[in-house]
Formats: sequence, C-alpha cells, structure tokens
Amino acid sequence: MTEGEGFRCWGCGACCRWPGHVYLTGDDAAALARELRLPDREFADRYARLAPNRAGLVLALREDGACVFLEGDLCAVYAARPKQCRDFPHAWRVEGACPERPLEKPRPGGDGANA
Repeated sequence: MTEGEGFRCWGCGACCRWPGHVYLTGDDAAALARELRLPDREFADRYARLAPNRAGLVLALREDGACVFLEGDLCAVYAARPKQCRDFPHAWRVEGACPERPLEKPRPGGDGANA
C-alpha cells in the first residue's frame, strides 16, 4: 500500500502483535531512549534484544509476542516510534497484518491518528 492509497489507522494494534521483529536504527534507539528519559545503554538493556541476524538490535517482545510498547491497542512511544513502524503500511506491508476497513468508519472513539 502506498501513502496515496489513503490508509487510516483504526488503532486495533494488529500491526504490533504480528509475528516478527522491529529492527532499530541507531537513530531509532536514541529517539526511544530520549522519549523514555533513559540513558542509551539502559534503554537497550530494558527494551532491545540482539537481532536474529546478530547485526543490530530489535525491540523486545512481551511474553505474548506483542511489541513491548503496546499498551492496550495503542503505542506507548508513538511520538518516537521506530522508522519501521512509521513506514507501515505505506512503505512495506505484511498480508493480513492490518485489517482492511473502510476509511470513513474508524473505531468508535478513535481519530485514526495513531498509525
């Protein structure tokens, strides 16, 4: 899906529960550490893990497999979310990871802004 196709987030959190990893750039890790008011090392120790390819870091997962920053159905660090999260579903997409729904009917109480 491209940005021009008019995607609107419904705030369901499905994208944050999909199996896989959120790879962190150095800028991502630094922004998240700032957002959480933690030193970089403490952020990494608490919220990141060595990537499966051992070439960088990924966000930690909760025991149920969801992103460590998913609270209810929303992102607790939305303002500083990693590039991989900001790019979804406009730059990349996993089939079935984000429910298709009409643009004009977001979930009750949702404004569609938490994408």
